Amino acid sequence: MKRLIYFICGLIILTSCNNSTKIEISGTIENAEGKNLVFSELLITGLQDIQTTKLSKEGTFKFKTSTDIPRFYQVSISNNNFLSLLINPGEKVQITANASDMSKALISGSEGSVLVQKLSNQLIETKQKLELINKKVKAIQGTENFNKQIEALNNSYAEIVNRQRDSSIAFIINNLNSLASIVALYQKYDDENYVLYKNRDLQYIKIVSEALEKKYPESQHVKALIADKENLLKRYNQLKTNSQLNDIAKSAKVLSIPEIYLPNQSGDSISLNAVNAKYILLNFWASWNQESIQRNIDLKDVYKKYHIKGFEIYQISLDTKVENWVRLINFDQLPWINVIDLNGRTSYYAKIYNVNNLPTSYLINPDGEIVMTNPSKKDLLSTFEYALK
Repeated sequence: MKRLIYFICGLIILTSCNNSTKIEISGTIENAEGKNLVFSELLITGLQDIQTTKLSKEGTFKFKTSTDIPRFYQVSISNNNFLSLLINPGEKVQITANASDMSKALISGSEGSVLVQKLSNQLIETKQKLELINKKVKAIQGTENFNKQIEALNNSYAEIVNRQRDSSIAFIINNLNSLASIVALYQKYDDENYVLYKNRDLQYIKIVSEALEKKYPESQHVKALIADKENLLKRYNQLKTNSQLNDIAKSAKVLSIPEIYLPNQSGDSISLNAVNAKYILLNFWASWNQESIQRNIDLKDVYKKYHIKGFEIYQISLDTKVENWVRLINFDQLPWINVIDLNGRTSYYAKIYNVNNLPTSYLINPDGEIVMTNPSKKDLLSTFEYALK
C-alpha cells in the first residue's frame, strides 16, 4: 500500500513539473474571418514561426508550446499588425482583439505580456504627441510669430521626450527582474532615436543585465544584453573621456536620473541637478510616518560626519500640509535640503521613482548614477569610509 502511495505521489509530482513548462495562448480575434493568425517566437536572430491557424467566422484560436524560461512571442495577422507577448512557463494567456489593430488587445493570464503591451502603447501615445507638434511646426512656418511659437513648441517637444524617458527609467527600476525591462532599454522613436537617449542612460543596461543574469542566465536575450553591455560601456567610457577633455571648462553637473524641482521651506524651488555634492541621498518621507522619523535620526549622524566631506541629502516630503512638515523639520532640526510635494502619494516624482513605501531613498554617486536603494545607516557609513576620506 505504501509503495502505491509513493508511486502516485511521484506521478503527481512528475505531471506537475511537466505542466509547469507548458504554455497556452487562446482567445478570439474579431472581424478576422479567413485571415491567417501566426504564432511565433521572437529570437535574437528574428521571428521563428511555431504554428499558423486560419481563423473562422468566430475568430477563436488556441496555440500550445512549452518553455522552461520566460520567452518573447508574437501573434500576428500581418507584419505590421501583431501583438507582442512575454510568457512565463505554465501560463495560460487569454487574448481578445480586433483584427484591425492587434496591439489594442485585452490580455489576461500573463503579467509579462501586460507589461510589454503597456510599454508599447505608452510609446505609441508619445509618438502621436510628437507627431502633432511636428505638424504644428509645419503649419506655422512663414508666419509672423514663428520664432516665438517655435520656441514654445520646442519646449513642449523636449518636455514630452523627457517625460517618456523618466517613465521608462521608472519602469526599469520597478521591473528589474522581468525581461520586459529589456524592451524598455531598447525602445526607439524611429530608426535613429532611442527613448533613453543620454549617454549616462547606459548605466541602466548594466543594472538590468546584472539583475537578469542572476535570474535567467540561460535566456538568449539576457546573454545578448550582457554582450551588448560590454560593448556599450566601452563606448560610453570613451565618450565620457572625450567629453571631459572637450568640456573641461563646463562645470554644470547634470544627473542622468529624472530631474526634480520642488520648493523648500522658504518657497524657493530647489533643483536636484543643482545640488553640489559628491554623494547625494534622495530621500522620500512624510512627517506622519514613524519609520521616516526614525530614518531621519539615523541620517543626522551620517550627515554630521560626512556632509563636510561631500555628502548631501535631498529630502522630499509627501506631506499635504505645509505646517506639519515645517514643524517637524524645526523640531528635529533637519539640516539638509528639505523640499515638499503637496500632491502627497499622487506625486509625479514619487511615481517616477517607484515610491511604494516610506521612507524610500536612493544613493547617487559622483557620476549621477543610483548605486544603492534604501541604504541602511551601516551601508552609508561603510561606503563613505572609503569614498569620502
